[in-house]
Amino acid sequence: MSAQEYAAEAVVWSRLAGLLSAPGDREEVQDCWDIGEQEAGLELLVDRLLGRGTRIEEPARAELAVMAEQWGEWDWLGTRITSLPHVGEEAGRLRVLQDGAEETRPAGFVLPEHPLAASVLVPWIVCAPCERVLARAHRREEWGALSFLAEGYVVFGPGFAPVVFPREEPGAAWDALAALRDGCDRG
Repeated sequence: MSAQEYAAEAVVWSRLAGLLSAPGDREEVQDCWDIGEQEAGLELLVDRLLGRGTRIEEPARAELAVMAEQWGEWDWLGTRITSLPHVGEEAGRLRVLQDGAEETRPAGFVLPEHPLAASVLVPWIVCAPCERVLARAHRREEWGALSFLAEGYVVFGPGFAPVVFPREEPGAAWDALAALRDGCDRG
């Protein structure tokens, strides 16, 4: 991760820490970033948000989901992130899905000639107005389970050409979220 990407992610981290109403909680989460303990900070943030019943908007939930994915914590924190109370209507423009909430699909149906065609797409974040999906592309392991880390991210939907963000590209998950969020002309 470049210094510029790290700085941009630090801004998002501070914004997410700002969701906590208690100054001590915000400082504790921010301190985790400052000392390089992002994984512990994410768990602390999500636990405090849940413990205090803090309601969050879907754009913040989507950023929290991507932050967890970026630091290898989605598998551990995903269910808790999706269960955080909503602000306003649950049917916001962006909606973060718990793993298993929607059927996975073979990537070959969306990316027939792409190197990720043999992977499985796990729907992750949906843009309700345009029906596009940001999915994590996982390899199927020999024992049948999906790989722990995504191989990449794919934004696809009806009437839209799929866009692929390989995991090895810096900021791939953030770029995929931006493509989903900024590419909608219906809401």
